[in-house]
Amino acid sequence: MNYSCYDCKYFCNNPAEIEMSFPGLNSLSSAYASVRGEAGICSRRELFLLPVKKCGYFEPLLSVSGKVQGHLN
Repeated sequence: MNYSCYDCKYFCNNPAEIEMSFPGLNSLSSAYASVRGEAGICSRRELFLLPVKKCGYFEPLLSVSGKVQGHLN
């Protein structure tokens, strides 16, 4: 499978979380805007990025049952 940071436990693209991480963002726009696309925050590297590929810090997002979950499943 071709995983990307979208499938990583460190990646979050929840609009509410993004707005909390960037105070004042909603004065310019909103994290709920469609122009943001799938972009999100990598908490491991402290970056705002598109989930294009995975990096060396990639750790799969696990479900409650311990199985790998992600947008490809």
